[in-house]
Amino acid sequence: MKKINQSLFALSTLTLAMQAGAAGFALNESSAAAAGTAYAGRGSNAEDASIMAANPAGIALLKERQVTVGGAVAVPKGDFKGTSTITAGGNPVGSISSSNDEFLNTSVIPFGYFSMPVDDQLSFGFGVYAPFGSSTDYDDNWAGRYLADETQVTIVNFQPTVGYKFSDQLSLGLGVFATYGEGELSRFVYPQSPNDNVVIKGDDVAYGWNIGAIWQPQESTSLGVSYRSSIKLKLKGEATGSGALFGGGTVTEKAKLDITLPENVDISLTHKIDDRWTVMAGATWTRWSQFDKLVISSDEASGSGPVSNPIPGASPAPGIITYVQENWKNSWAFALGASYKYSDQLTLKAGYALDQTPVQDDYRTARIPDGDRNWLTVGAKYELGNDWTVDAAYGYMFAGTVKIDEGNYNDDGSPATGAGASPAFNLKGEYNNTAHVFSASVTKRF
Repeated sequence: MKKINQSLFALSTLTLAMQAGAAGFALNESSAAAAGTAYAGRGSNAEDASIMAANPAGIALLKERQVTVGGAVAVPKGDFKGTSTITAGGNPVGSISSSNDEFLNTSVIPFGYFSMPVDDQLSFGFGVYAPFGSSTDYDDNWAGRYLADETQVTIVNFQPTVGYKFSDQLSLGLGVFATYGEGELSRFVYPQSPNDNVVIKGDDVAYGWNIGAIWQPQESTSLGVSYRSSIKLKLKGEATGSGALFGGGTVTEKAKLDITLPENVDISLTHKIDDRWTVMAGATWTRWSQFDKLVISSDEASGSGPVSNPIPGASPAPGIITYVQENWKNSWAFALGASYKYSDQLTLKAGYALDQTPVQDDYRTARIPDGDRNWLTVGAKYELGNDWTVDAAYGYMFAGTVKIDEGNYNDDGSPATGAGASPAFNLKGEYNNTAHVFSASVTKRF
């Protein structure tokens, strides 16, 4: 019976589906100014206070107090076609085929920043932005309903930041952030009780930091390097089961999940060719290999409860609700961009980015049907006067078709075969995902 519940937290509040942000379950949408160049130069081009999310040293280059407020609207579209099979007692007992094209939800991703120079060298700032997150909702009768149904996840950083300009060439910065994470997901549990489902909710607060430097060997060239630490979340919440398997009613059990959000290193270059043209480049390395498995445990004093062990005595209850192999790999993202100062008021931007997926083909899941992503972006900055600036950008993400061959797992991490009393599920199919992202912000300097 433990195998029946092997995915109750599967792929839990942070094993996320394909979203319109960066690869895996990261989000790029922290700056409308940088979005127009596909985030090339985001850690070396100090256009406004939003640079602190990428490189805290950037606020040392801002000469005026300023507030930047904005957000992004991500409109993803996912296309799935495939079939799942169910095996019990060593024999196939059923299959489901489906085609889904509306399982990725439109999301609003806000951000806000404040920066102020204390003197000619020291600056202080504060930022609120979302480095990770996702929103998905499959149809209740889709082929992978026993592996994934709905996911809603929010991760927010609250970041005080200090920047210091040591000289005209070198600036350093440090940010310390509190990360709040919350999530809710659901899935259907068991083919023999097709309407039984489980909903999981959890949250936590953790802490991390980022550090950066900007070197300007000449006035026209800036090189930025930054590091953002990993974040260790210890999510605690409740798993709620409903339906016949749970006595025909609703039962609740405390549950927990430890997960590490990965660190990254960002390298960024901005070069001003002349009074009109500026070019940017960037590369980001993310240590996704820390996400090698997902282990969700009962948080009950007895080590198990009515969700993780709905039929007492049916199997040992070691306290493991879910054990899923992920085996992600470290990945790189690369970006190139340019801006053209059309007039004193209007600057035009464009960019391209390639974002490598950390998901290996053999371990792709329905909650993260991720593949390498290509981005094409355009943007504009307009100076309204009286120290007001508006930034706007549009990005189109397209990825190649990726295949999925996902099965469930036993408590010890071995693949479920369906040879015993508990079923095995297997989902095979193809995903083709795209996204439109609209970003905008307003900056007031004073």
